[in-house]
Amino acid sequence: MGKFTSSKKTYRVDPLGLNLPNNGENEEMNAPDNLSSIVAGGVVGATPEGNLIMNEDLSQSITDPIKLLDLISSADTVERDFAFRTISEFVLENESFTQELIKPENIRKIITHLVEPDVQIRVSVIGTFRNLTVIKEDICETLINLDILTPLLSNFVQGINFIKTLNEKDMKQPKSIETQHVLIQAVALINNLCEVSEKGFSIVSKECKSILTTLFQVLINNSIFMPELIMNISEFLTVVTDDNNELNATINNELMLQLFNIIKDSTTMNIRLKTLISTIILNIGQLYNKELVIQNITPILLSTFQFSSTSTLNSELLKSLNSAKDAKLKYDQLVAEQPDNNDDEKMGMEEESNNNNNNNNTTEPIDESKPITSTVDETIRKTPKNTIKNAAADLVQECEKQFKTQNEQWKDSLLAQQSAIELFVNIVSDAQQQQPDDSNPYDDDDDKFLDIEDGETEQSQQILSNISKFIISTPLCQYLIELLNSIVNFDLTEFGKLNVELLSNISSIKILQKRAMTCLSNLLITFIPKEENVQKILWDLLMKIANQSFATSDIDIIEMTTSSLWSIMRTNSNIGFTTETEIKNLVELAIKSPNSIKTNLIGIIGIAGQKPFCQNILKEIAMFLLQCLNKDLPADIISESLNSIFDIFAEPNVNKIVKEVSLIQHLETFIPIIRNKIKTDKKKLDRALLDRLDESRINLSRFITYKKSQK
Repeated sequence: MGKFTSSKKTYRVDPLGLNLPNNGENEEMNAPDNLSSIVAGGVVGATPEGNLIMNEDLSQSITDPIKLLDLISSADTVERDFAFRTISEFVLENESFTQELIKPENIRKIITHLVEPDVQIRVSVIGTFRNLTVIKEDICETLINLDILTPLLSNFVQGINFIKTLNEKDMKQPKSIETQHVLIQAVALINNLCEVSEKGFSIVSKECKSILTTLFQVLINNSIFMPELIMNISEFLTVVTDDNNELNATINNELMLQLFNIIKDSTTMNIRLKTLISTIILNIGQLYNKELVIQNITPILLSTFQFSSTSTLNSELLKSLNSAKDAKLKYDQLVAEQPDNNDDEKMGMEEESNNNNNNNNTTEPIDESKPITSTVDETIRKTPKNTIKNAAADLVQECEKQFKTQNEQWKDSLLAQQSAIELFVNIVSDAQQQQPDDSNPYDDDDDKFLDIEDGETEQSQQILSNISKFIISTPLCQYLIELLNSIVNFDLTEFGKLNVELLSNISSIKILQKRAMTCLSNLLITFIPKEENVQKILWDLLMKIANQSFATSDIDIIEMTTSSLWSIMRTNSNIGFTTETEIKNLVELAIKSPNSIKTNLIGIIGIAGQKPFCQNILKEIAMFLLQCLNKDLPADIISESLNSIFDIFAEPNVNKIVKEVSLIQHLETFIPIIRNKIKTDKKKLDRALLDRLDESRINLSRFITYKKSQK
């Protein structure tokens, strides 16, 4: 399977400690769910009230960041903790500091702290390396050569072996909470290293043989662990099980079935997690019965298309963002209108606030059914005057929390959809490689000149693999068309200008569009919908995408759209370009295009050039195609150019143009050139392409003979 890298996230120091969510909705109120709760209260680094001393605005308060590298060796735990927390942030923000940090002597020094007894420090150390591998992928080999994996895998294996022995009640204990936080960072870092380094992948694969079954059991019992840990383990397993038969063989069918039943039957599991586990099942299941596995996971993957990234972005998420912005605006207005009171008044406010807490008075939740301004104003009106500012601040926090939650859910849904599409890309591509290549799309009944020697030539029918037949039977093509239409018809640029806070979401949608276009393009190589109305919808969609891509010079998308347009025209010649001007523009575009796009445009011109409306520009088309018969051009361009010449200029009614451009003479001089190219490129070319070029050579001689026979 082709590798698609996971969505890499950075480690950030939480102002309240590692305040990561704990799984489970009915946890005991006193159960510690984060490292703040565990270390607070009399522990080094905590205030008497139990709050961790965090470093805020570190980049502004530290005048010489390099001194942090001295602090990491301090005997004082508080100083080491401060140093590593700060370093983990500086890696993302300070380029000059990062350049100093990546010196081998400094890397070696930090690696030694991967076995720090203090959990918070160890998490920050791993988080530092995690951030480093995100912003500087080329550092991965250096880290592996400096033996980062020995202590890192030790943390990983020990942590997994520890948590596998625990039940749900034990998971709420401080030791298990600490272990999971270490694992969250360790697994993410190992994953980053494996994605970039083959050496790292090999080392980790060998180490994982002893715990792969345990990792599966952790996924099977996922409900008792922290969601972020389960997500990281799932991402890791999608990478480490990819094209790794030796490792995958250690998993038996029973475990596979248990894991599949969990994602199949669960109605509450995160869709992103379902998609990741489906990937793992496919990676391993293809050792046994790939076809059956694909049939079973496809409904799960198709369910991700229920999410609409653009409509959700423009409704629920935008509404939530505006709520937060409106609440912040109201708060800022209150601050401007009501200057701070003196200390006595503040003490009075605090006392009243405590009384309110004792009376269980809490800020009312936002009523999403009401207009945003109405909700904010109503909350302020109901609040006693001496606490109005505090109430407004609470409302800001509540709105921002709501937006953050919804935004994370949106990103999870989009990543799930993207992962599903990437899986389909691999499935379709692999299925096409398994198909017998008995067809020749360039031989058809209209190649009259072939009748001279071969008689009536029948078009070969493409033989599809069972997997291809199954994928074609699903609504995948329809879903991809609907998804791409929703994105193309949504003005992402204008939306981004109006909502700069959501620019990262727009970037994610653009990546999704590219993945979906890749999948659709691959699918259309094998399958074009038979319904003409669907073909027309597909054509219009591809033209929109192509026009947008030409405007942004997105070469990859242009190549895919032109290839797909060509596929549709080969299937139904009644759909396509309809005017002389369009074909003239295509010729001009092909002249300036890179070779990958030029090939597709030549194929399109070869079909359109046979239409009556192109009669007046046949000379221009002929001159362009002859220019493409150049020994220095790629074999596919030469082959497609010859095929287009055969298709357009076979009939006697175009012989006047044939004589005007000296077509036959040019083709005769090209015979020895194409023969020599086949000989010189024989070892370089893909077998299928070499066969196509050789077939074009044979047909070239036949075509010349046929044209000479015409009176």
